[in-house]
Amino acid sequence: MNNRFASTSLEGARAKWTRRYKHRRSGSMRAYFSDLTRPKQAAKYLARAGSELKLATVHETLASALGYRDWHELSTFARPDNSAAEQDIGLDDVLRVIFKLADALVLLESDVQHAVSKARLLRATPWSIDDQMALRASIWRRRLFGPPGRGKSGTIVRDMAYGTKTPAYLRYPGRPTYLLFDTGFGERADFEVITPRSPLPDFVPSRIWLPYGVWTLNDGSEVVFSRDYLPMWRVSNERAERLAPWLWITGIVDEAHFLSPGSATWATGAARERAVAYLQRHRISELPRLTDIMPHLFESQVETLSDGVARLYAAQRVPEAAPPYAELNERILT
Repeated sequence: MNNRFASTSLEGARAKWTRRYKHRRSGSMRAYFSDLTRPKQAAKYLARAGSELKLATVHETLASALGYRDWHELSTFARPDNSAAEQDIGLDDVLRVIFKLADALVLLESDVQHAVSKARLLRATPWSIDDQMALRASIWRRRLFGPPGRGKSGTIVRDMAYGTKTPAYLRYPGRPTYLLFDTGFGERADFEVITPRSPLPDFVPSRIWLPYGVWTLNDGSEVVFSRDYLPMWRVSNERAERLAPWLWITGIVDEAHFLSPGSATWATGAARERAVAYLQRHRISELPRLTDIMPHLFESQVETLSDGVARLYAAQRVPEAAPPYAELNERILT
């Protein structure tokens, strides 16, 4: 598990977020819109993410998060001459909006991020995959892990085994020390792991967002799956939908992989490039639901990613029905 992960683009995305609107005091943001199209779309996505959310409640909460007294005031300020004011929002303000919506509507931050992104609420153009990962990593740091520290779970450490200096999340300190690398779980002797004095940048492990291959189904649609053969996306009629990772996909007629024949390298090089190109070709820039298992990977007695998926399934507020092309993956859930 000593793969180096491609962090340059993610660090660049994080720096880009940070550079925006440095002059604006966090919490003083008010977003302006030329019309209500994007706020209304965001409200619909948010309402779908909750089991019993009323659209009117979402409207009022969304208006407040965007810096308005209520939906009526937002409607009043939405006019064509605001088009020049529709600009990218800085990272701190994006996080503030997401956290406020998640807390008030009792939604996962990941679901709010997805809704805000899909609606292009805070940016007229889509966020890139790197933008999405920089944002998700920041959410984890602030809401899940807290400040890094020696021996503290969630801290980015360096694996010194084999001279690689590979960054990894610290899962559990001790003998052995348990780590989460870009490519999955690993164990090291305690003396092989060091905590840098200056915190290393957070990252989203490729194991939970990067496609490994594609299944073609008998209806002609395609399902993108992860390195652990967990479903991520279904692509049909040029549209992509996120899939629950606890589904067992049926009706598979073909299977293809992004890695080269005879190669085991999937998270770097040509395989990674082909996987990212597939996502871009199908206009997929959001993160899959599989990334929602991240908090569970630091819980006790979680030894595999499948264990994390089972914990995520158990944490559902309202059970979901399987779509026609899938059933529950009993190998994971039992």
